[in-house]
Amino acid sequence: MKKILEYLACLMALTVLLAGCSEEVRKIESAAQLNDPQYTIGYEEGCDSALKDVPPRFRKLRLKYNSIADMNKNENLVLGMQTGFVFVDKETRRMLPKAEIKYYKSTPDMAYMVANGKLDGFINDEPVIRYAALENPNLAYIHADFEPMDIVIVFPKNEKAKALRDEMDEFIDKMHLSGMLDSIDNIWLGEDEEKKVVEFPKAKPGMPTFKMATSAVNPPFEYIKNGKIVGYEMDLMARFCKEKGCGLEVHDVAFESVILGIETGMYDFAAATLSATPIFKEKNYLSHPIYVSECVMAVQILDGKAKQQVAKNPEDMIKSLNRDGAKIGLMTGGAFDKVLNEFFPTAKSLFFNTYADMVKSIDAGKLDAMLVDEPTARLLVEGRKEVEIVNKILEKANYAFAFSKSEKGEKLCAQMTEFIQNSIKQGLQTDLESVWFGSDESLKKIDLSKLKATNGTLHLATNVEVAPFVYIKDNAIVGYDIDWVVRFCEAYGYGLEIVNMNFESILPSIVSGASDLAVGEITVTAERKRSVNFSTPVYDGGVVAIVKRTAEEEAIAPYEETFWGSLKKSFERTFVREDRWKLVAQGVGVTIFISILSGILGSLIGFGFCMLRLSRRQYANIFALGYIRLLQGIPSVVLLMVLFYIVFARTGLDGVWVAIIGFGMNFGAYAAEIMRTGILAVDKGQMEAALALGYTKPRAFFKIVFPQAAHHFLPVFQGEFISMVKMTSVVGYIAILDLTKASDIIRSRTYEAFFPLIMTAIIYLIIIWILTRVLTMLQRRLDPKIRAKRK
Repeated sequence: MKKILEYLACLMALTVLLAGCSEEVRKIESAAQLNDPQYTIGYEEGCDSALKDVPPRFRKLRLKYNSIADMNKNENLVLGMQTGFVFVDKETRRMLPKAEIKYYKSTPDMAYMVANGKLDGFINDEPVIRYAALENPNLAYIHADFEPMDIVIVFPKNEKAKALRDEMDEFIDKMHLSGMLDSIDNIWLGEDEEKKVVEFPKAKPGMPTFKMATSAVNPPFEYIKNGKIVGYEMDLMARFCKEKGCGLEVHDVAFESVILGIETGMYDFAAATLSATPIFKEKNYLSHPIYVSECVMAVQILDGKAKQQVAKNPEDMIKSLNRDGAKIGLMTGGAFDKVLNEFFPTAKSLFFNTYADMVKSIDAGKLDAMLVDEPTARLLVEGRKEVEIVNKILEKANYAFAFSKSEKGEKLCAQMTEFIQNSIKQGLQTDLESVWFGSDESLKKIDLSKLKATNGTLHLATNVEVAPFVYIKDNAIVGYDIDWVVRFCEAYGYGLEIVNMNFESILPSIVSGASDLAVGEITVTAERKRSVNFSTPVYDGGVVAIVKRTAEEEAIAPYEETFWGSLKKSFERTFVREDRWKLVAQGVGVTIFISILSGILGSLIGFGFCMLRLSRRQYANIFALGYIRLLQGIPSVVLLMVLFYIVFARTGLDGVWVAIIGFGMNFGAYAAEIMRTGILAVDKGQMEAALALGYTKPRAFFKIVFPQAAHHFLPVFQGEFISMVKMTSVVGYIAILDLTKASDIIRSRTYEAFFPLIMTAIIYLIIIWILTRVLTMLQRRLDPKIRAKRK
């Protein structure tokens, strides 16, 4: 009876413990799981349950909200929402029904508002907000209870587009299977800026050029770098078109205009961080997902002061990495499966093409650790303060040279094995280790000129990013493994041709026969032995973990900066970095060009409709009045979008000329009434006197009446022209890089709230001042009194 009571008591305690934790109950598979000392309920071991929705990098900071539940307690919650995010809008209202939603055009605007406490938060894709948090020291994010969002490519709903969509799906599936999509992911979500380059292909003869719509203000998916559109989706689409032999023409438009352009058939497809929502599925064709994104909530950091204790015991450090959500970096094609299964069975593996990318990701908090061979690890951490090696060999490893299983490959493998065994007996291995693992750089030289290709030339496959085994020094490929191979070739009369390739391509090149042998810290495994032959090992090492270096007690300082220091930093980020001043200069040129030509066209249109309004023919007067009232009643941005996406959609007319036509039509409507008012202000006797003096009616109008009318209407005309110049700031909606669009692009990269806008305002002020001075000079030249004084 006593045992039964004890069992019931335990059962009741367990029930209380799990009350409200329905998600956790579904995870429990057996009673034995509850007895496991490694098991923790709902969140990571050692983590406060209140912080379970906060990413590890923000847990030592004081945030405005730690969870969605916290936000729901606020009766006056105000959230930001990007215009066009329909599905996210709906889900946000479901999760936070009390919240007031305010709509914004871009992520930088919302990031600034949240970081400064003007908004409580906003939801977006995790990579986008992660980038925003890196650029804004007062911004963090928490996990939101959203279903993962599929990022897709969107196509018009017609048969031609459906066929193109099917080709895209086939390409995306192939990229998934080959692992290339992971490689693209590592590039654009990594830290190596040199790799973030996209070259858009030109069409081969007889092949089409596709038009793609995007909104280049969503890093890392699409954004402007060094004056060019780049990003994850841009890279993928460029690869697709290049494989098909097609060209790619990218149109950068406002986010709201992307889908409008697709639905009107103006673009062949759109890539703008678009999610596979039910609405999109109804109206458009969608590709297979190219990225599965978690949605997160951006929140404000209230206080950056925190202290954290860091365990230095190697066993504890390894144990701390074995948790759900931990991210371990691996070199693509590396052999670390046994280590992962033994030490990190619950961690997530992320693959990289270079060790440098992994080190940078650890420093940025995007990786918790990386696995690497011990000799390479020593060089990677040398001179770096941000990372350190965990002092524990996770698995012993032997490094050897790989050969194909062909007859030639077996012969070469036997020769290499014989050479290595004899060289080890003679002490060569010890000598080479002292050279390549030592500090005397003067000894680290290799001379290929002494090789004589008496018995042919060997093709060597390697990767130059595994120092000290293989790396580049003084523009030559050198290293411990290369030294072994050169000495072997010299002994057996072979020439040597070294081919550098990605690590994951090395063994396939051996299997296919493209290369004769492969070197570069290649670990001997049972699985690899099935595909290639291995020589006698040339080095016995092991696998270690590299983690972020932390002090015993590390303080995270709050963000503080002087006004002048902030101003200098803002100027550098806005104009100097990536030569962004060129983007601004280009925008200024486009703004001035559109303004002047629109003014000229509008003046001509205005004069024509002014004459119709003055006509005695009633139908001409009614037609002119209808045109003027119609144009005066349509907002400029609506007129532009109608012209660009409907009227001229099929003509291929450049957006700049559409803008000139649109603003010319709009300005003409106002100019017509302004001119008419000026002409009517001239006394009728002026025309009668001119006719009496023998002037023809047209000559009398242009010589006598119109100059006097101009004196009356030019001040108002000048004001309307200036208003039109300022209205050109909306041309970004139709894929034009004007001054305002350039400012938006820069803000999307720097997340600077005010500086780009203030500089834009100052530049507009200078442009308008110059144009005002020109119009004032023209007005003075037409003033009869001033002209009389000059005479």
